[in-house]
Amino acid sequence: MAAVAGIVAVVPPSAHGKPPTRPKRPQDEEADEKVLRRRQQYKFHQRRHRAKQKEKMATLTHDVQHLVAEIEQLNRKRQKLIVDRNCFSSRGTDTGVPARLTMEYFRLFEYGISPYNLPQQEQFLRSIMTAKTVGPDYTGVETVIMLWKRFSDFYVYSRCRKDGVLTLFPALRYNIDLLQKVIGAMLVVPVQYRFEFDANGVVTWFSADWDLISALNAIVSLVDAASILSDANISKTGQIRSTVEDIRQSCNVQDDVGSPVQQAAADPRHSVDFLLS
Repeated sequence: MAAVAGIVAVVPPSAHGKPPTRPKRPQDEEADEKVLRRRQQYKFHQRRHRAKQKEKMATLTHDVQHLVAEIEQLNRKRQKLIVDRNCFSSRGTDTGVPARLTMEYFRLFEYGISPYNLPQQEQFLRSIMTAKTVGPDYTGVETVIMLWKRFSDFYVYSRCRKDGVLTLFPALRYNIDLLQKVIGAMLVVPVQYRFEFDANGVVTWFSADWDLISALNAIVSLVDAASILSDANISKTGQIRSTVEDIRQSCNVQDDVGSPVQQAAADPRHSVDFLLS
């Protein structure tokens, strides 16, 4: 029986190029779990942050759209109010025709009727008013022109005489003390003008509201103010119901009866600037 002799070679694991594996320790496994958990938490936080940012963006976009719509709606309401109220301009700006005409009116008549500017003043009134222009107690552009001329007449006639004031306020005729209070002070009468225009820029309504009560009450009592305005020949709309001829007639009557008011010395300070205030 023959024996076979041979060499048995044992190939170690490292011969395949791989290091020998070492079993993980419990500490390494715990560290890996922490890293994985942190990664998952980070992803979760990032996802939640992006969701919140997206929600905020959507909310802001909605709010902006709502505000834009609200602004547009308010602008439409504003334009409608301007047109409905005819506030100085049919276009809703202070550079429109009504605004320019109103400002030109106050520029031309700031100091009343002027002999030098009378043609221009009359032409202006006839260009913006017609015979159909109405007021609270008058009609037509010619009436407005007549009122302005009457203001001028009384202003000039009353500069150095009391007759104009007495003609406007007959109640002062027999109350010298009250008369002196009135002519010794400057009356400032608040006046509120109102203009209404049609689509062509023509004045259809023109009025002036004279607050004579407040003007007189600034220098005399309210009772005296009411007494002065009783049977007055000037209305709260600025209409003078007397003429210069009435002043002359008043002077003749006073000369006949020897009125003490007529005999009183003329006060050079006397002025009725309030007629044009």
